[in-house]
Amino acid sequence: MALAYSTSAVIDVALAKARTMIYSRLLYTEHEHPHDEHGEGAYTIFSTQQSIDVNFMPLDVVCIQRFAVLWEGSPDTRVIDLIEQSIIWAKLSPVKLLNASKGMLVVVYDSQLLGEKYERFQDAWDEIAGGVMYDEWTVLLIKDTDAGFGLDGGRIFRKFARDILDNNDIGITAFTPEMFLFLDDWAPEKIFGPDFREKAEARAKELREDPDFFDDDIAF
Repeated sequence: MALAYSTSAVIDVALAKARTMIYSRLLYTEHEHPHDEHGEGAYTIFSTQQSIDVNFMPLDVVCIQRFAVLWEGSPDTRVIDLIEQSIIWAKLSPVKLLNASKGMLVVVYDSQLLGEKYERFQDAWDEIAGGVMYDEWTVLLIKDTDAGFGLDGGRIFRKFARDILDNNDIGITAFTPEMFLFLDDWAPEKIFGPDFREKAEARAKELREDPDFFDDDIAF
């Protein structure tokens, strides 16, 4: 069957996706949410491959982890530096949201992280944030179930964190073939045209009803 649509359209979509802001060699930018009319509330959803669960135990399947960074003003790329360090230290897996504000790094973590594992997580992030470039940041850890409900964190965090957590797919999930980034771009409807199924069925019917479909001269 000839292609009704040029594959160049698919390539154009791929190029548009490629123009998304690149922050890191270790992170994929899933989504960027812009500031509101007051210049507040911008955030980015990142993903990365993850091999351990929220309690740092090995996972049985290939997984990806999605988490958010809530920005204050323009993106502070030093947060990305700390995220990359946490990946090297294998201490990113419980993280669901990060927000840096006025010398404080808020780390929202999965509430399933408990006991000694939590203490190791806290110690690691204290050390990671303590090495931030040209500044001094303290760390505030907040459970994902508590984020946005109290007075912890800065004003921007209290205003936007809960909505980000509730309205985005954040956490660790198994990677499946349906997560192929360009799956929709290669849907048959986009390659062969919106009526390709009807044309294929009509052609199949035509072949079935064609009296010359089977050659009577073929010896069996």
